[in-house]
Amino acid sequence: MAPRNPGIDRRRLLQLGAAASGLLVGCGASPEAPAGAAAPAEMRYRPLGRTGLKVSELTFGSHGVDNPPLMQAALEAGVTTFFTSGEYLDGREEIAMGTAMKALGVRRENVVIITGSEVRRGTTKSRVLAAIDGSLRRLGTDHIDVYTTFDVCSPADLQVDALYEAFDEARQAGKVKALALSGHCGGMQPCLEAAIADGRIEVLLFKYDFVSYPDVDEILHRAAEKGIGAVVFKTNAGARHKEIKDLEAGGLSFQRATVKWALGNPDISSVAVTITNFKQIRDLTAAVGSPLTTAEVAMLRRYAREMGDRYCRFCSSCEASCPGGVAVADVMRYAMYFSGYGREKEAMQRYRDLPRTRTAAACAGCAAPCEAACPFGRPVHAELVAAHRMLSLTEARG
Repeated sequence: MAPRNPGIDRRRLLQLGAAASGLLVGCGASPEAPAGAAAPAEMRYRPLGRTGLKVSELTFGSHGVDNPPLMQAALEAGVTTFFTSGEYLDGREEIAMGTAMKALGVRRENVVIITGSEVRRGTTKSRVLAAIDGSLRRLGTDHIDVYTTFDVCSPADLQVDALYEAFDEARQAGKVKALALSGHCGGMQPCLEAAIADGRIEVLLFKYDFVSYPDVDEILHRAAEKGIGAVVFKTNAGARHKEIKDLEAGGLSFQRATVKWALGNPDISSVAVTITNFKQIRDLTAAVGSPLTTAEVAMLRRYAREMGDRYCRFCSSCEASCPGGVAVADVMRYAMYFSGYGREKEAMQRYRDLPRTRTAAACAGCAAPCEAACPFGRPVHAELVAAHRMLSLTEARG
């Protein structure tokens, strides 16, 4: 856990409703600095809880990336922590990571690799062990620093004996070091609480942003006191900044500001960002070690004010009210991948893979009970209709 700074005010609560004043940010905002400045910065490192690992404050999130030169550039910029999965691109991301390490001649002990697979009830111990061995083979390494169970959305997802049995055996064999959970569902608090209470999860990886769930900070602090590390991702609160006119005017970078904001919490070890180009590496490394400027704080406040009732938290609260059984959280997540992350092909493929009854195909003629069920007051129906048209690229199915 990084030393707590009593001079940093972590008030971040978004006041929802008619009197919304936006984000109450006090993360040590600095006096004015050039808004677009991305001066070279030296990478900094933080301990990852009690694991004995040190991670770079910026983690290379390699989801959807199959580009060894990009990974090499990140390594050269001081990024030592990589978050991938054997399930992404049929394992090609792990192969790319191994290729980059070999090409640069990086000493294995100087790199922290986070990878894993989805483990649910019914998964056998032998299947988990096979997944670990597959990752080791693709990465070209003899051990994994942090092995995570993916897509955790409820405490029940952590109650899988095979996960712990396989992990213990793999750790005794020197194949893995620390166990983690990873999840991007809305309202992860019960999962985080369950992990803290259980004691076997050593690292938390989850969606964390400046718009919602301010109570997560208190949970994170308790986790840190118990030696549990935290790597957070999706700090950009839906990545809908391009929809707000002139939000990044004057050279501001929304993504860089959200990374700075997250790193202002001393209980967070690192921020994982999906890196897709070389400019991102230069831009994001500039966030390390520099506080938010007043212009960046104003930008985050404006985003929170204008997107607070439009950003889907993927909480699934509205799904029980849907007469058609639409997978609202999944549909909205794929729409975010398409329009906010530029991962159009992947988003459309994921949407096609949903059972037809779980898509938003039938939403156009629905009375929309989902809107009254949304705890954040989002225009759920209209956005589902728009997501269907975007992800299917046709109105014929709607």
